[in-house]
Amino acid sequence: MPPSLRLLSLPALLVALAACGDDSDPRRDTGPAPVAPVARDAALAWTVQLESDWSPTDAVAVGGVTVLSTSWEIDEGTDVVAYDEDGEVAWDYGGIYGAALLAMVGDDQVLVCGDDDAVLLSTTDGTVVDEVGPDDERCPVADDDAGIPVDHHDEAYTVSGTELAVSSAGEEYTVALDVSDPEIWGVDAGVVAFDDDTDRVLVYR
Repeated sequence: MPPSLRLLSLPALLVALAACGDDSDPRRDTGPAPVAPVARDAALAWTVQLESDWSPTDAVAVGGVTVLSTSWEIDEGTDVVAYDEDGEVAWDYGGIYGAALLAMVGDDQVLVCGDDDAVLLSTTDGTVVDEVGPDDERCPVADDDAGIPVDHHDEAYTVSGTELAVSSAGEEYTVALDVSDPEIWGVDAGVVAFDDDTDRVLVYR
């Protein structure tokens, strides 16, 4: 042990040794940024019409875009599409098989986890930053055998008809929806809703 470390207390020694660690591993990160709930005055920002037999499997908002993974019900093909703040397509990626789940990585990357592989994409243009295995510890997991992902903030949001009840950080309020009883995903400062009857995706901010 170097002489400069011999006189340190155990807690200080641990801090000093941690500071000497190698941070060059590109997969190291501090985890996803905190996700804010949808605002009190949130309203419909934009909508997207999906093709028949396609439905969302997961959604995140990161780096100024909303990233949506959709799956074709017939053969589990998957498409990952990023939309800008106006709902226009920023980029798309189709190299994943299975109902892909998504995870934010920092403020400019999204991890896309399929059945057999996973990739880290730049939210700027959808380019592949890194190829990782589907067992990457950052990959989200499904909540049942049907492969349905755990909705983000499902403990904060309750849907009843066309009303979204929000309970977060001691605050309780409601947001009016334009569709009745949709499937929802909470994203940073917003909500992605899906109307299965019309195959529409609706984003509230």
